[in-house]
Amino acid sequence: MVPAGTCPSCGAPHEAQAVVCGQCGAMLPPTTSSLPPPTAASATAPPPPAPPPPGPTPIPVAPTRNSAAMVAAALLAVIALVGIGLVLLGGGGDSSSTGDGPQPPVTYDTDIDPAALTANQVLLEPVNQPTVDPFTDDARLGPEEQPTVTLPDLPTTTVTTIAATTPGQPPIPTQVQSSQPGLYGGTRNNQLCDKEKMIAFLEANPDKAAAWAQVQGIAVADIRAYISGLTPVVLTRDTLVTNHGFRNGQPYAHPSVLQAGSAVLVDAFGTPRAKCSCGNPLLPPPQLVAPPEYVGPQWPGIEPSTFVQCVPPPVPITGGITIVDLDGGELIVRPIGADKGTADLATGAIRITLTWGDTADLDLAVRDPSGSTIDFDVRSSASGGRLDVDANSGCEVAVPSPAENIVWADSAPPGQYVVQVNLYDDCGAGSAHTFQLQVLVGGVPVPLLTGDGTFSPTDGTGSASLDNPTFYFVFETV
Repeated sequence: MVPAGTCPSCGAPHEAQAVVCGQCGAMLPPTTSSLPPPTAASATAPPPPAPPPPGPTPIPVAPTRNSAAMVAAALLAVIALVGIGLVLLGGGGDSSSTGDGPQPPVTYDTDIDPAALTANQVLLEPVNQPTVDPFTDDARLGPEEQPTVTLPDLPTTTVTTIAATTPGQPPIPTQVQSSQPGLYGGTRNNQLCDKEKMIAFLEANPDKAAAWAQVQGIAVADIRAYISGLTPVVLTRDTLVTNHGFRNGQPYAHPSVLQAGSAVLVDAFGTPRAKCSCGNPLLPPPQLVAPPEYVGPQWPGIEPSTFVQCVPPPVPITGGITIVDLDGGELIVRPIGADKGTADLATGAIRITLTWGDTADLDLAVRDPSGSTIDFDVRSSASGGRLDVDANSGCEVAVPSPAENIVWADSAPPGQYVVQVNLYDDCGAGSAHTFQLQVLVGGVPVPLLTGDGTFSPTDGTGSASLDNPTFYFVFETV
């Protein structure tokens, strides 16, 4: 060995490429980088996940009672299709329109039967209002409230806009990709939907469970796992969906616009799948063939030209859903499948997130390019990094789906970062603890290398045990 320096902790000599001391295990000050360029690992990075499987066949909308209205609606289907175009949907309080024209016709009858809507009628569903033909008891953990913070603009794609043939007809709701940061919201570490209550009700009511599973295209036996994997969020925009009621032992479908502030559960593609106030299963919105007629009770400030409909991205969302903190307005990350004990995460220029699936105490530490280390003991650095979440600390308050998170909020120094994952205590949770490390720079996952002196690409996964407690990862920024 040709020594390149000595350990500042114990004085033992070390090689030029070492990132940790072989004698005492301490992180070493940075030396000249021995890493290949960041692009070297990208060629061996795993391919993206396969596109989502086709969704279940939608249940037909219940037959309507007004055939004359259906004929009239069919006449409106003589329409002009406008090509794909990009628009910006404004944030909170912005009443800018994505189309021209006055408010649409709205029926004020609050006793409308959602099973008997005529063609292209869409039911308006305000927050905190009883739902006709609910699937379950109310699974909310508190009242729903419209967002009051400033919301980010959303880039949207209008794919099929119908040019109204009658003055005063509204445009069809604008399409927004459901992975778009800020489309959903929530209060940090304070979820509004009790998934376990919804599951328990369905398990106790087999007829409703069978209908719920039928809508989602899953087996009844899979309901618990399916709902457990959904993520609780709050709509930040008035959103078009296909809702479902339960009547006479059967589900029926009807299009609805859920008011901003409604609590829903979304899947790994960000698609709304259940309404928390009533347990109703949700599917993507129907394809409207004429300008919609909105029926039901209006809410203050309603503006149909700002209604949205969600379209899934081509691949599942990784690293969590980026939502708006409805207390402060900043963007935070809610892990996929979060439950009441799962912490929401800060985000920023660099986000380094460690997740695992049991109550053991794993620790995350990062050494930045200047040589400063952030960990559970030293929680911030002069370069702007900070420990955002420290989970299962000392086994005192353990959660089953923990995460640790270190972020640089606004900017971060370029150079080499060394990440340490260490099993501090198994907390009686078994001998092996599988974990996942993910690093995002500017919101984009970056390749990771692992090793000590000799580096190789990795997907960030590992299994920590008392026999093999510590892992090291490196990445570089420019």
